Amino acid sequence: MTFRPTATTAVLAALLLAASAHAATPPIVRAPQDEIIYQIMPIAWRDSNLDTVGSVSTRFGDFGGLAATESLDYLQYLGVTMVYLQPIFPSAAYHGYQHGPADQLNSRFGTEAQFLAFVDAAHARGIKVILDFVAYGISQNSPYYASAYGNPSSIYDPWLAFTNAANTSYVGSLYNTWNGGQVGFIHWNLTNAAAVNTVTNWAKKWLDPNGDGNTADGVDGFRLDHAWASGGEGWGANITFWETWCTALRTLRPDVFIFCEPSDWGNYGTDLLTTNAFNAVITKPWQFAARSAVTNRNASGLYSSMATTVAAVPAGKFIVAQTSDHDANRLASDFGSNNARQLVAAAILFTQPFTPNIYFGDEIGMKGTKAGGTTDANDIPMREPFKWQSVAGAPMTNYAAAVAGTPPPTYSANNDGRSVQEQRGVAGSILETYRSLITVRKNSVALRRGAYLPVTCPNTGIYAFVRSDAAETVLVVINLNSTSASSTIDLSAFTVPATGTVPTSLENGTTLPVINASNKGAYPVSLAARSWFIARAALSIPQVVTHPDIDGRSLPTDAGTAALRATQVCLSSFADNVGELNQLFVHADGDALRVSITGNLPADGTSLDLFIDVDPGAGTGQNRLVTAHLPSPPGGLAPLDGTTFDTGFAPDALYYVNTVGSLVYVDRVNLPSTGTLATKDFLGTVALNSGRGVLSAGGNPNSVEVAFDNTNTAGITATSVVNAATASAGIELRIPFADLGLAADFAGSVALTAFIERVDGTISNQWLPALPAGSGDLGIAPNANNIAGVQHLTVFLGATADLNGDGSVNGIDLGTLLGNWGPTPPGSGIALGDLNRDGIVDGDDLGRMLAQWGTNGW
Repeated sequence: MTFRPTATTAVLAALLLAASAHAATPPIVRAPQDEIIYQIMPIAWRDSNLDTVGSVSTRFGDFGGLAATESLDYLQYLGVTMVYLQPIFPSAAYHGYQHGPADQLNSRFGTEAQFLAFVDAAHARGIKVILDFVAYGISQNSPYYASAYGNPSSIYDPWLAFTNAANTSYVGSLYNTWNGGQVGFIHWNLTNAAAVNTVTNWAKKWLDPNGDGNTADGVDGFRLDHAWASGGEGWGANITFWETWCTALRTLRPDVFIFCEPSDWGNYGTDLLTTNAFNAVITKPWQFAARSAVTNRNASGLYSSMATTVAAVPAGKFIVAQTSDHDANRLASDFGSNNARQLVAAAILFTQPFTPNIYFGDEIGMKGTKAGGTTDANDIPMREPFKWQSVAGAPMTNYAAAVAGTPPPTYSANNDGRSVQEQRGVAGSILETYRSLITVRKNSVALRRGAYLPVTCPNTGIYAFVRSDAAETVLVVINLNSTSASSTIDLSAFTVPATGTVPTSLENGTTLPVINASNKGAYPVSLAARSWFIARAALSIPQVVTHPDIDGRSLPTDAGTAALRATQVCLSSFADNVGELNQLFVHADGDALRVSITGNLPADGTSLDLFIDVDPGAGTGQNRLVTAHLPSPPGGLAPLDGTTFDTGFAPDALYYVNTVGSLVYVDRVNLPSTGTLATKDFLGTVALNSGRGVLSAGGNPNSVEVAFDNTNTAGITATSVVNAATASAGIELRIPFADLGLAADFAGSVALTAFIERVDGTISNQWLPALPAGSGDLGIAPNANNIAGVQHLTVFLGATADLNGDGSVNGIDLGTLLGNWGPTPPGSGIALGDLNRDGIVDGDDLGRMLAQWGTNGW
């Protein structure tokens, strides 16, 4: 590469060096949910020195271009608060992902002083800087690989993922680069402390470049590529490493923002959001769902993906949402150059509840799709030089001119309307629409930080939801259709003032018809094709009915001995205190069925499957499960297909409870007998071990409550079942009869069974009622008729005073009530016999029991 200094560039360099010597701007304090992230591929952004390769004017993007006044002015004009730079470390690849030691910079972009001058200039504008970082491997153009390849005696031998004794095979790849070269990549052995310390220290350098303990002059965080919590290529690149790496950075700078791209693009990322690991993850499933919704003019997949994404976020963690990035076809190309589609995609991005990330150029409608070929030039069309002006030329980069051989297709054209110059200040342009929506988001605390509550609409091309914060509630309705649409949205779950509320646009102050008590259940909306409204309205979010005693704790005490239905007799096939079902308690709880199971579940997606037959013997449910068609998540439903229960047991509903990381997920599956396929509904999520049962982020119209305390260390083990009754914590469900299609005052029999299902679909030996002693795991889709005994139980749910569920209110129930007479001890739940649930068993409860004396509830 040849640099051609001029008087102008010399002055610029001097200014940059002078700027870098100034005192750093104090750290920017801003919460992650308040950020507007902008992703830049540096080589494609902006050139400052008119560099060439031989006689070819390549004008590679560089640090001077990033720091240019025009560059920072533009980012500030757009509303960007955080810039995420793709890798800037030494690499033969134009995109930088197969990079070398990350304490050095790619000379293609400039010097360390120039980079730090950019950081300081960005900070002065209130813009944070994030670096893309590959922590799991290293370029073969590095001293580590050069020393250890073919040389097992190298000091770096244990640092790297060599797979044979001669150090000639390894975990890694060899790539052909855009300019006719090659770049090799080898994975680290991240079980090696020296390798971990090296990779960690490289990142720490950029948090505190001069090592003085003051991080104000450093970057603000990192985006990590290709992150696994478990599995993947191995060699220690797992959640333990990420927790170690992130913790070390937080020791230096507590507010460092670290997010990652999961290696598995189908992963919602919960397993990477442990307490000490990443602050946030990018969720590709949401990206795919948003693009699909716009393309297909159908919101159903977006509703579903949003619910799952919301549920995947542990408290205190975040999602980075995007509709495109460097690995995807440009929005403009996938949307057929339809600007209206691009605008509606922007409306989705800037009103959803996650921190938005813009891929550079999307805001001006740049085009490009992946090309064919055998080099990394294949992706250049999706990463073309940013279009600052209508006609190509400096300071626009020309890096693709360095492509060896046949160049990939070029999508950018002079005067095509897709440049900053052609769109800035033009009302209705893609750029100005992005800018307007960003301004709306930044000015609305509900859009930045508020809860997300989906709102249903019979028109599948309309996506509606409410964003609610204590200070503000915003109604968002987006028409994905290519034609105007008139429909209704259901706001019946919200309360409105007695005089109603008039939604007022956050974009232009216009108003919509009043929402009042009489029309909120079917509030009329009319929108032009691919349009939206974002309006502030006085809507109070639904009040969640909660029962504090649904906490997953003290289950035998809360339920009472009369509610004990089954005890485990099989040794756990899991490790001790990892997967076990000890005892099953079932009883009526007012207008609901209460099921309590002491035990544990692995926090890897392993599930508790609870099946309920609401009319035993009627055969209205599924004796043999038909679930192969049910999509994931969760992934454990389809493998249940073909599972056959005892003759006479045909469950109508499945409650599927699993936990990943720190969250409990609950799905309900409707199991019709014939004519209609099983359907599933995501009920919501709740934090593990939180002592709470209220589900959020799902569709839970009947307020099912589920609590799970996974701290049990008592009960059965892999070698003994004698202590099954000693376990007290586990899973507790309160299922309103309405959720089972039963009347609130239901009296009659229900049948049920429960077991643990492994993540691969194997049904374990942890089944209640218990399998025969000595049973092992049953495998996938077993037939209970081939197992000795009965693998379900029937419970009579009669009058509320029928404490033992035997179908009669009699002396046994009276004895239980009198045995619990008096105030209930704090923390012990609702005592059996406290019929009015007021915390004391007294004369009022006795009167209620006597009024039901002898009744059988039929």
